[in-house]
Amino acid sequence: MIGKTVLVVGASGFVGGAVVQCLAGAGGAVIAASRRRPADLPAGVAHLALDLLDPAACRAGAAGLGAVTHVVYAAINETPGDLVASWTDPEHAARNGQMLENLLEPLFEVAKGLQQVVLIHGTKAYGPHYPGHIAVPLRESLPRPAFDDFYFRQEDYLRQRQAQDRAAGRLWYWTTFRAPTIVGGGMGSNLNGLLAIAVFASLRKARGLALHWPGVVPGDGVMEMVDVELLARGVRWALGGAAARDQTFNIANGDVYIWPDLWQVIADEIGMPAGESEPCSLVAAVAEQAALWAELVARHQLAAPADWKVFLGESCALADFALNNCDRTVLTSTIKLRQAGFADCVDSGETVIKWIRRWRQQKLIPPA
Repeated sequence: MIGKTVLVVGASGFVGGAVVQCLAGAGGAVIAASRRRPADLPAGVAHLALDLLDPAACRAGAAGLGAVTHVVYAAINETPGDLVASWTDPEHAARNGQMLENLLEPLFEVAKGLQQVVLIHGTKAYGPHYPGHIAVPLRESLPRPAFDDFYFRQEDYLRQRQAQDRAAGRLWYWTTFRAPTIVGGGMGSNLNGLLAIAVFASLRKARGLALHWPGVVPGDGVMEMVDVELLARGVRWALGGAAARDQTFNIANGDVYIWPDLWQVIADEIGMPAGESEPCSLVAAVAEQAALWAELVARHQLAAPADWKVFLGESCALADFALNNCDRTVLTSTIKLRQAGFADCVDSGETVIKWIRRWRQQKLIPPA
């Protein structure tokens, strides 16, 4: 990090926030960019209030970013309502693709020493939410699926801009990470499936109920996740590293799980029995218990908002998608990343337990 000035975009989200925490104090300078200032911004990290949907605001903000050498882009603007449908919506793709251009076009003009842009994407790039065959494992070399996505728009923009700049004698690189289910975060996490499940479990526990399985009949589809702090360490490894230049990497914890086994881990940590299958939507189930959630917030003096929707955003919808697709194996190969030099790994069961306990400590969910 010595000599680097890293602009982390989307710093109020739990991925961008984890990257900021990982890079702070590692030498160099860190600038956190987001519409709202993160509550836990580390000392010494500057904040830039920035609306990526506003080209004029991006141009004005870029005026003070001439020292930036690296960009980590973890911003996303989801479509409220039908989360999954938005993933194949051309308007959603266009909006999020344009946000990256709004940021980088003026930044390229002022940050003459810019060396690298790192994108944080997900396994939607392989189409697990799309009908049809899913390869096992999913490798970075697979062809793109047949739908529009902002991932592809952002990738194409970087390649085209890079080719244009290289023709003019300017050299910089890109790196893309593709992550499966990301676990971590806390306050302000708008897309946090595990946090939604923890709230759902807490509501059932408060009513004296078991943690029934709410998704489709649990199948043996093999899944994987990545701890957001491991993802952040992967980003730190990639910054300035020759092995990461112009590369796309899958990144995950390194092990796998099936939902029936992980559900028991969650129930044990929350402190309740795991019940039988009772299919329901977490969006509907949590909404029905909105008054109880507000009561729990007051009773336990939680730091979480009393309004569950303000707290979770689209997290319940994301959890519904995961729990209703547990019969499909979605498994990436992380061999390319390991061979490039990043071999960090963590146990996924321990990841789940760690974050549930941390959310208790942060008073985001009720005590054990």
